[in-house]
Amino acid sequence: MFELHTIVAIFLLYMLFLFVIAYYIEKKNYTFKSSYAPYIYSLSLAIFCTAWTYYGSVGKVANSGLIFLAVYLGPTLAIFLWPLLLKRLIRIKELYKVTSLADLISVRYNKSMLIGAIVSFGALVGIIPYISIQLKAIIQSINILIAKDEASYIQSSSELDSIVGTLIVVLMSFFTIIFGLRKLDPSERHFGMVFIVAIESIVKLLALLIIGVFISYFVYPDISTILNEASKQELFKVVGQGSDSVDYSTWLSVLILSMFAVMFLPRQFHVSVVENSDMKHIKTAMWVFPLYLLLITFFTIPIAMGGEILSHTESLRDFYVLTIPMERNQHALSLIAFIGGFSASTSMIMITAMAMSIMVSNYFVLPLIESFSSLNFLKKRLLQIRWLIVTILIYLSYIFYLYVSKSNLIVNIGLISFTAVLQFVPVILGGLFWEKANRFGAIAALLSGFTIWFYTLIIPQFEKSEWISSFIIENGLFNIALLKPTELFGMVGFSSIPHAVFWTMIFNISAFIIVSLISKSSDVENKVARDFISILDKKNIESYNGDLEKSIDLKEKMNLFTNILNQYLPKNKTYRTVEKLKKKFSLEDNDKITILELSKLYTSIERALAGTLGTAGAHNVLKKSSVFSEDESNSLSEVYTDILKNMRISPEEFSKKINYFKEKEKLLNEHSEQLEEKIVERDKELEARIKAEDEIRSLNETLEVKVDNRTKQLKQSNKDLQKSMIELKQAQDNLIESEKMAGLGELVAGVAHEINTPVGLSLTGITHFMTMAEELSKHYEKDELSEEEFEDFIHTSKELSASINVNLQKTAQLVRSFKQVAVDQSSDEQREFNLLEYINEILVSLNNVTKKTKIKVNVSCPENIILNSYPGAISQILTNLIINCLKHAYDKDEENSIDIDIYEENEIIYLTFKDYGKGVPLENMTKIFNPFFTTCREDGGSGLGLSIIYNLITTKLEGSIVCESKENEGTVFKIELPNKNK
Repeated sequence: MFELHTIVAIFLLYMLFLFVIAYYIEKKNYTFKSSYAPYIYSLSLAIFCTAWTYYGSVGKVANSGLIFLAVYLGPTLAIFLWPLLLKRLIRIKELYKVTSLADLISVRYNKSMLIGAIVSFGALVGIIPYISIQLKAIIQSINILIAKDEASYIQSSSELDSIVGTLIVVLMSFFTIIFGLRKLDPSERHFGMVFIVAIESIVKLLALLIIGVFISYFVYPDISTILNEASKQELFKVVGQGSDSVDYSTWLSVLILSMFAVMFLPRQFHVSVVENSDMKHIKTAMWVFPLYLLLITFFTIPIAMGGEILSHTESLRDFYVLTIPMERNQHALSLIAFIGGFSASTSMIMITAMAMSIMVSNYFVLPLIESFSSLNFLKKRLLQIRWLIVTILIYLSYIFYLYVSKSNLIVNIGLISFTAVLQFVPVILGGLFWEKANRFGAIAALLSGFTIWFYTLIIPQFEKSEWISSFIIENGLFNIALLKPTELFGMVGFSSIPHAVFWTMIFNISAFIIVSLISKSSDVENKVARDFISILDKKNIESYNGDLEKSIDLKEKMNLFTNILNQYLPKNKTYRTVEKLKKKFSLEDNDKITILELSKLYTSIERALAGTLGTAGAHNVLKKSSVFSEDESNSLSEVYTDILKNMRISPEEFSKKINYFKEKEKLLNEHSEQLEEKIVERDKELEARIKAEDEIRSLNETLEVKVDNRTKQLKQSNKDLQKSMIELKQAQDNLIESEKMAGLGELVAGVAHEINTPVGLSLTGITHFMTMAEELSKHYEKDELSEEEFEDFIHTSKELSASINVNLQKTAQLVRSFKQVAVDQSSDEQREFNLLEYINEILVSLNNVTKKTKIKVNVSCPENIILNSYPGAISQILTNLIINCLKHAYDKDEENSIDIDIYEENEIIYLTFKDYGKGVPLENMTKIFNPFFTTCREDGGSGLGLSIIYNLITTKLEGSIVCESKENEGTVFKIELPNKNK
């Protein structure tokens, strides 16, 4: 047996190890070689093998025989559909930025929030039992490890459930958040998380193989001995003749359930579709994944039979993997078995809880926030809301475990969840291949399917757990025998799973087909349906680029898009998104855009939001924002109507034809014009040749005289020019030196001011100390010194010495800072320094200037940016910018601010210097970086401040600087500098 704190410490260390790996991979943006990536993807799919596989399959063999094989044959058969289905889903994910199963179904059916909510709720209700059996596996395995023997485990497990269970709920919530929910946008791939899922897949496989080998070849001589002993005890009657083993309806049902569960369980959809980075990985997964299933189930029958021979405790059938090493006092093997089972459970809980938190937040919480303006502050708290949802979901699963799962085999509860997931299959497959499928049919299918699922599977579980009376099970709803949950419409002789699968699919598929046929799809829905059906045939084509009027104000629309994005995204991410779109559509220099360009921007913004809010959420947010005015909507409709009017071809084909004929006409016109130009040029050449010959004759007569005179003039001009250049260079050097000296002068003034206070305080303290010492000496010489006076002197001396020490240390620190800035300004040495600390030192040196104004300088810069560059140049740039701003941007005594924002991305330092003052007149914008240009010549301005800045940045620092300004709104300098440290 083990102590509880030992077990907790072991799995905490294990999870810490996984976290360090995931953190390192994501922090360093580490990606594996292309030859490794397919295997990592393939192993991540093995998240399908949960505690159900690790513990439950053994229990299922012992209880029901070979039916467990159907759970793994189903996924193996489903692999043959992956080229058709999985590739389709991945292409759809890339086109519509799908982040969850609810997104997939919602976007197909008119981007309906209602359908997304139904899918999310159905998945939530269906997945809680599945998470509960993972918690059961962890909690009961811990109880087994800390129990003295089987009897003490059975007696004490209930007492420990509350302690261990609460601990597991807290830890699993924490691990889910740190592994999978540190980013708001789930469409941003979590490569670190996928990698640790792959690691856990290897760990649980190795652990199960080690235990299988131990039982098969160390507890028993070999596998044949286990099988022979099992045969003697007639244990194969269960395996070969158990009720489930010969029940073909159960086999068929479990095959169907597992076939689609491997693709449409929330966690499977997330790792196989959302986290997929390359469709080529599917080819590798098609042989790695079935091989993994074969290996992990290889020892299932020997372990189950060996456990049945050694023990007949039914409550421990699921945990023979753990109990057999415990009975043999193999503590190390017991821990290996526990870590394997822990890995099988935790990866499932983390990915599932993460996927469900995204669905619930996007389709329940977000619509609630949008409906009540008082909740708008939660829009930027979606990530924290998802953390809360994860915690609540895991806790609800724990409650379900306590009252339902605890008394059931793991596999039986898992099949209930599989049946819930099956309800999504008709609407998904119908959406992928049937154009007439629509949202009304999908809603009818989901509601009817989940209603029958709840009635035929969950109600009987409630009755077994004594939550409700047995009346409805025995007599049927409203005392109608045909409405018995376990014998619906008189269907007797079937076990619960095939019974539920049959009736849910009958109602689900019938409602889907009938309602879709009698209802009408919207135009948007029809377009998406065609996209889904032909998704593998789609190729990149040129869109229509007809001559449309540029009548829409780009700035107004971009401000609207920016405001929408800022409600949900950090401002820096919004800025990058907007700038990226401007660059993508070449709109940097445009004031007006066409209606089609606005449509493209709208679609791109919707896709950007979809990563955070889900496709339906993003669609609804933009729809409510009235991006298109009524006139613009009509204009867009007219454009598409004109394009397709009287045409029996698709928009893509039409675009190709337009581009082809335009290009052909253009080439013909160009060829004709070229011929005409050549004829004219030929005539001109003839005339010019005759004229040139006459001029040559005339010029030859005076050529030597003209050349001699011209040469003398050029030589004299060259001498004059060289002299002027030397004088100009000397003047420029003198002015630049004067600028530097002026800067150093202001630095010295700053030194004097800042050091004055601590030095003055130190001097006052020393003077007071000398006075006290002199008085003490007099009292001592007169023999009038009392013990109390001496103690007062000692106490006061300590306080004074401490004060003097603090002030002198502050003085020393200031001197060091001023010294470094002064040295940097007067030298060209390159060194490595912390950018934020150095900027603060520069600001301290300028305090003597800035304190005389009411302008506040705000700096936003990460603390960890290390820059290898020329600090003197950086100091002069910032000093000139700040002083220039104080002189020109603001009036005296005006209260305002200067913002300096800095961040690093892709080895580039981005520095934005912004004021909110008078701005630069438009006519001066092209001249501000010119040497000697100034608007304050009468105040002693040299006009070299910005010129020096420009030259330092573009030459010495090898960067770039751009100025943007509007009168009475302020000026922005955007600087980009390469970080030579990288």
